[in-house]
Amino acid sequence: MVLFPYAGAGASIYRSWSKFLSSQFECFAVQPPGRETRFSEALLTSVGDYAKHASAAIACLPDDRPLILFGHSLGALAAYETAVELSHCGRSLACLVVSGRQDPDTPSKRKHISHLEDDEFVRQMATYNGTPAQVLENTELLELLLPMIKADFSMSEKYAGRSKIVLDCPVLALGSHDDDWLDTDAVKRWSEVSTGKFVERWFAGDHFYLNHHTSELVEFLTQHISLLYKRP
Repeated sequence: MVLFPYAGAGASIYRSWSKFLSSQFECFAVQPPGRETRFSEALLTSVGDYAKHASAAIACLPDDRPLILFGHSLGALAAYETAVELSHCGRSLACLVVSGRQDPDTPSKRKHISHLEDDEFVRQMATYNGTPAQVLENTELLELLLPMIKADFSMSEKYAGRSKIVLDCPVLALGSHDDDWLDTDAVKRWSEVSTGKFVERWFAGDHFYLNHHTSELVEFLTQHISLLYKRP
């Protein structure tokens, strides 16, 4: 299972998943450039570039076992576009899991903020409940992180929409009941990106439910994906 973080985050947001995943899953978290262990590297500027980098890394993984991609918010778009890139190479997916994001052709309900001056951008971002308070209150740290965060928001805001390529893998679309940026119709339209089986599931919590209901989310994923490979 390969995990894609949301905007402004890195691979470390998935560190706790190892406590809940069964031993049948081997988990890898994508670390985009410009953050954490790759802080000094040049930032990505488009979801397409993100997918090309991710698919090149995934191509190095063994191809004799099922491959699952999971992404939340911006990560959902990156996971989807990576699935499209992998399809060019003939690499099939066991499942694409998209969380906390409208379907590719429906613009986000969140207003665009990446163009704002830093002070106003931070004020808007603080209302999203996704950045730890200690980061927002640390002026020096925030100054270092802002270029990366704004670049991620810009990628999401400038995303061009669904690929013409139709996937053939199962798609699992996840949302949370108190996420003001989602609506049920847009989540259901993720079914259009693939001819494979489509399932949607809703959880308690806001847009960042995955950080507060991690055990429930991972348990559901483990059970759902295991059922895909359960033999009669």
